[in-house]
Amino acid sequence: MYWQDATETLLTTLVEQPRLGLITDMDGTISPIVSVPNAAQVTPHSRAMLQVLQTQLALVAVVSGRAVADVRQRVGLPDLVYAGNHGLERWADNQVVPAPEAVQYRPALEASLAAITPHLLPGMRLEDKGATLSIHYRQTADPQAAATVFTPLLEAITTQHGLKLFQGRMVFELRPPLHIHKGTILRQFVTEYRLSAAVYLGDDTTDVDALQMARDLREQNECYALGVGVESEGVPTAVLETADLLADGVPGVEAFLSWLVNASRAS
Repeated sequence: MYWQDATETLLTTLVEQPRLGLITDMDGTISPIVSVPNAAQVTPHSRAMLQVLQTQLALVAVVSGRAVADVRQRVGLPDLVYAGNHGLERWADNQVVPAPEAVQYRPALEASLAAITPHLLPGMRLEDKGATLSIHYRQTADPQAAATVFTPLLEAITTQHGLKLFQGRMVFELRPPLHIHKGTILRQFVTEYRLSAAVYLGDDTTDVDALQMARDLREQNECYALGVGVESEGVPTAVLETADLLADGVPGVEAFLSWLVNASRAS
């Protein structure tokens, strides 16, 4: 069900809650997917709506797989709350604050980086994000073949160095083997900001944890939380299956944010 079909039901209940928080992914949600990650830009409309919502809601946060300093710079709204590397780091007191338990895995990440570099294919980009590593392969000659070749290589490297391997949309990620992800950071935000309601927006495999957490929080009566999956070409099936509601691409997210500005103001 698309969010437009729930404005008189699920979403009415959402905006009626006294402390509502909005937590959103960046790439593919408020920023279109691009072939070169460094070219990603938040749409002006999304940025403007987030800025307004920051004055209306108990929390407006951006949670990304990007390094937290990177996503904060790209969103360009210093008063929002930011978490990067899927929750492994936060931005606080004008600096990057990593999760303490993640710091010990930095040597393993450095060793993995050295092991992967000689095997990179033309068009691949290896990104060291401090708390994690990402290998982007969207620009390889044959992305599907690149994924087939690299999957067993990365599985061996992560096993050797005690890390975990994840796959997203044309990207591999190596992370510490910790129970920290977008779902746990969503729960953390609910507790930290005493939210009575929350809405999470995301489009990729790493957002599924948060979409599921939203459902869990609601079903356990801890917080009236809803997950909005962003539908686009190549969106993982798990996003569509786990989301409570759907938005039609980045334009659908922009429309939802506009609706939320007006609905929260009216409530």
